[in-house]
Amino acid sequence: MSKIRIFLNSELKKSSEILLSRENSHYLKNVLRKKKGENILCFNDIFGEWLAQIIDIDRLVKIKILTSLKKPNLVLESDIWICFGLIKPRNINFLVEKTSELGVTKLIPMETFFSERKKINIDRLNKISTEAVEQSSGITIPEITKVKKISEILFNWDKERSIIVCNEKKNCQNILKLFSGKKFKKIAIFIGPVAGWSSEDLKIFENYDVMHISLGPRLLKADTAAVAALSCIKLFLEN
Repeated sequence: MSKIRIFLNSELKKSSEILLSRENSHYLKNVLRKKKGENILCFNDIFGEWLAQIIDIDRLVKIKILTSLKKPNLVLESDIWICFGLIKPRNINFLVEKTSELGVTKLIPMETFFSERKKINIDRLNKISTEAVEQSSGITIPEITKVKKISEILFNWDKERSIIVCNEKKNCQNILKLFSGKKFKKIAIFIGPVAGWSSEDLKIFENYDVMHISLGPRLLKADTAAVAALSCIKLFLEN
């Protein structure tokens, strides 16, 4: 069985005892059938990953922190945002799950000219993201913001963060060629909705230093494009 990891928004230090939430207690007791004396892993991006032991499993589970396994400053995490045009909820769920597994640091749902006009459940997306990071041995839970317009995202932009726009309509250089031999400190990847970018959307980017890139000859769905772009960039930055 794979190792059990849970994200805890708590101070993690040796010998400290932590009473878990109802949700985490239910998960360990009733779903995984964990017993008193068994070990689990817990983590967050401030204190890293620790081995912990279940010391009480009455109404709520209580754990005791034992040993540090992974320091946060030793974890190689690229600072990459993904800004994505609103799509169908099930596709957003997939995008959030898979990019969280890969190690995105921020997800920004985006209102574009052709995007879906749907409300999104941020709490639900945060849960999906947290479970994905737990499963993938990651440390950082990405921030998921409210829905924003492109102009709102780019307002007061940090010039150190490179802007990469995935654009199937322009004659763009391949993403692999863009990153070959170059170094990037921080990156934001912009992914359009199902119908792509409108001329109005692209006009907004003209006021910024933007790199338009291609993900190849196939026309990818927005959620697939996000995973493909992030995978390519992470391989370049972390190898």
